Amino acid sequence: MANYDDDSYFQPSNTKNPEALKYCPGGNPFITFAGRQWWINYHWTQRSGTWADEPFKSIFDPKIIQRTDKGVRLQILPSDQPNVWRTSELVLMDKLGYGEYLVTAEADGGSFSNLDANAIFGAFLYQYSEAPPSNGPNIHREIDFLEVLRSGVGNAQFTLQPYDNNPHPVNFFKIPPGTNAITIYNHWYKDPGFNLVSYFACYAGKWSLGNLPPREAAFAWWMPSNQEGIKRLIPNHTDTSCERLHLNLWLMHGAAPSGPQSVTVTGFEFQPAS
Repeated sequence: MANYDDDSYFQPSNTKNPEALKYCPGGNPFITFAGRQWWINYHWTQRSGTWADEPFKSIFDPKIIQRTDKGVRLQILPSDQPNVWRTSELVLMDKLGYGEYLVTAEADGGSFSNLDANAIFGAFLYQYSEAPPSNGPNIHREIDFLEVLRSGVGNAQFTLQPYDNNPHPVNFFKIPPGTNAITIYNHWYKDPGFNLVSYFACYAGKWSLGNLPPREAAFAWWMPSNQEGIKRLIPNHTDTSCERLHLNLWLMHGAAPSGPQSVTVTGFEFQPAS
């Protein structure tokens, strides 16, 4: 029988394991940002160290995650191994549940619309273990607030899982050319009728929960709770849920970019659902 909502992957396998800590700057698996602790060696395993196989095929290297005066810089850099790149991921230690999530970020190369074709910047909720069957088909409680990636349809998307659901639970859009800074917003809650809602929006520029513009000012927004066949993929949150916010910059199938890439996460805010 599966151990549903099993949170043991976080403690002590990576955050207190001396072998894992060797890969972290100063032996510290955490970085402090926006008043919270973020885990930087999520992908480490006893078998393969910081190497992660498909779909990443790269090294998730905690040592290239940099704390700067602007925030936290996620990078994609070459490694000393042929055709293997180093990539970055942050995982929030707090399990926040329902509420309003807001992330601000800057494309260090100039514009999110020009991020390398093989690079993906992601902001998403995910739990490592499976949720119980009562949660529905989204077994990892995954909500992809934003994935910046180049495709034939656009250069970004909002997504629920599983992706192979019919219809596909995805909303494609284009980040306007020249957009250096973005604000990612997701409101996950239960409405008065106890229906699950996940409302997605992405804005140009840096905003906060206190001054967020109306959705008409966003360059993209999506409310999958209005779509039959998709709204059932919005996960629930329970006392045993262990979904956490992830922020990453990586390469699909390890495909080499044209050169180093970096995105700086400049802010994070959360307001619990009332």
